[in-house]
Amino acid sequence: MTDDYVLSLIDRAASGRAFTGGQCFACGGEPTAGQGEHVIPRWTQRRFDLFNQTLTLVNGSRIPYRQLTIPCCESCNNGFLRDIENAVIAFLESPEFSDPGPRVTLGRWLCKIFIGLLVKETTLLVDRRDPSKGSILSQDFVEEFRHAQLILQSARKRTIFHSLHGPHPFTLYMYRIEPDDDFGEFDLSTNLVGQSIAVRLGPVGVVFVNDGGLQYEAGRKGPLDLDGRRLHPVQFSEVVARVHYKAALRYATHSYTSFETPNEIVVDQVSVRPFSNVRLEGGAMQIFQPWDDIECAHMIERYRPFQGPPVYDPSTGRFTTTLSNNRGGIQSPKRFLRRSS
Repeated sequence: MTDDYVLSLIDRAASGRAFTGGQCFACGGEPTAGQGEHVIPRWTQRRFDLFNQTLTLVNGSRIPYRQLTIPCCESCNNGFLRDIENAVIAFLESPEFSDPGPRVTLGRWLCKIFIGLLVKETTLLVDRRDPSKGSILSQDFVEEFRHAQLILQSARKRTIFHSLHGPHPFTLYMYRIEPDDDFGEFDLSTNLVGQSIAVRLGPVGVVFVNDGGLQYEAGRKGPLDLDGRRLHPVQFSEVVARVHYKAALRYATHSYTSFETPNEIVVDQVSVRPFSNVRLEGGAMQIFQPWDDIECAHMIERYRPFQGPPVYDPSTGRFTTTLSNNRGGIQSPKRFLRRSS
């Protein structure tokens, strides 16, 4: 093992050639025989009865969660990936929202799921009747998620992040979820453009953005300052939609330096690099494209787990959601849900 062992693994694992060649998604090495890694872990499938549930892929096709597997070597599967899974299970048994440790663990876990979904889509044909159209996603697209690999691989060794916007180089919000049998205990959504992913796991909802923490610039507690608050599943979906939309508006990236010793990795977030030279009022550089309430309303309708009235009514110009109540607070969604049923 060399001093730069983990950083070398990141370079190898983040290569699109590793995905299309069938190597282990977590280290780029040769996978062992067997099913491989379940993108949505089997304990999650058991706990939330997902075996016969399906996930919608980018091309609109659906795949059962039980078939959502990717190549993975035994060392990764039974090593650092299992450690991450065990830490997530322990957190769900006794959620502690004030402890920063679980946030890093959940960030790594969601990176693993996100990367796993992308890797799977590089191996599936966009049209099985016409293989010449290629895979659902290209390897070049997946290579853009190298930073997510860095976050995932940081679980292998003590890693110190020096970040510009918060304690870690990503955005992550957590919410307490109140039970409602009508909406189940599990939900998963992604936004590939914004590199964001959200999951609802029983009493906990988490939203992650692979953005270096830039959404923290718009507020450390997320949309409407709700991080850590108790939300109904529908309310959580609306928060998720706002985060996904904001993620898609990101118009900047970061510069990083990193080095590794035999005992630790140090990652320094050096600067923000905007994609344009636009300056906002006050002189700051633009790092997000302009927010559009109507576009966001359509995003909320897309991610909401039920068919309800339009969030935006063009005839009146009014916006109706389960979050805002004209007094700056959040409202119960019960009347809203009854009205739309």
